[in-house]
Amino acid sequence: MAYETTPEIRARLRHERRARGWDIPRMAHELRECSDYPHKMPSERSLTRYVERWEDGQVRRITERYRILYARALSMSQEELFEDSPQQQPIPAPTQGDVEAIRMMLNALMAADRRFGGRRIRQQADNYLTDVVEPMLRGRAPEPLKRQMFGVATEFTLRVAAMYLDTDQLDQALGLLGRASSMAAESADITLTAWVLSRRGEHEMHQAALTPRPERRANYVRQALAYTEGAAGVARAAPPLSRAFLTTKHALAWSLTGDRARTQRVLGTVWTAYEHAGDAPEPEWMGAYEYGHLRHEEARCYANLGMGHQAVHAAEQALTARTAARPRAFTLGVLAIGHAQTLQVEAACETAHELIDLASQISSRRVCIRLGEVLDALAPYEDNRPVVELREAAEPVLQGCGL
Repeated sequence: MAYETTPEIRARLRHERRARGWDIPRMAHELRECSDYPHKMPSERSLTRYVERWEDGQVRRITERYRILYARALSMSQEELFEDSPQQQPIPAPTQGDVEAIRMMLNALMAADRRFGGRRIRQQADNYLTDVVEPMLRGRAPEPLKRQMFGVATEFTLRVAAMYLDTDQLDQALGLLGRASSMAAESADITLTAWVLSRRGEHEMHQAALTPRPERRANYVRQALAYTEGAAGVARAAPPLSRAFLTTKHALAWSLTGDRARTQRVLGTVWTAYEHAGDAPEPEWMGAYEYGHLRHEEARCYANLGMGHQAVHAAEQALTARTAARPRAFTLGVLAIGHAQTLQVEAACETAHELIDLASQISSRRVCIRLGEVLDALAPYEDNRPVVELREAAEPVLQGCGL
């Protein structure tokens, strides 16, 4: 028997999938795995097409078999998923005040994230996104206001995705990037589209850093290059400072290949664009990613390439502007690695102790991963007294992060 699905039911299926950080292929996988006989189910590729069509309304009827599988996969009852709400409230039309309220919440989340890390406030941010921001996007509004709503929603979703990445929940982060991509398209803002692409590349680079298998790492780096090249291409039409920021991820991806000439060439385009900062209005979100951030990304590139002197110089310049705890911790890690590469072991250890002090105050798995990278860079000197003491000091912090 097949049942009709209404727009409300289709929206609920999308919402419940996204709330779990699942993309459509992951939803198809979960449906197949929940079957009593997965080997008798359609392929995941076919199921992916089914899910797409159920969610967008191309297919408006769903069989009882799949209603049962959906309920199992999402740990909900069939009634919760597939019954229309008898007292559904109309979606209120968004206002300019709503845009400003979301922007205020976003600014508060960014400040808290930079001070304390993503773990402590991630759930609150996710709830606000799904319960407040996304429902507003379904309300009717004049086209200019609608684009503003989708724009700030894109920024908000990218921030929540970064919080999930910060806590090493990669599937959830990836699902949120997919949602942000759709929102950016509705905003008609090319800088947001480029930003989503660059974040997608950053996601691949993070996975490359975590995998010990060279062939898988190389594949992640290739994908990072593809996404960040797309971001840099779109950013050619962006204002200068935005173009500089968005292009840094492409340089970072190239640095992971070991290609010094290509990396430095891309960094040259970053600083050429930066020289024209102020020539055109920048999007509001760029206020958090100016000189200090550009120098930090440059330092990361040089550290990846083993160019320690250049990494130290760029990181020291970045630290003059990066004062919030979490961004500063990341840059201290790069600075310590640069010192290790230039054989300045004591300077590396001294810097790493400052990183440990911050890491103990921040709820961020990525900061702990950076600390682990510092220790790896100092591995050739593991018998040196300062390095031994550094490892002892780092151990409680790393254990607290599960590393």
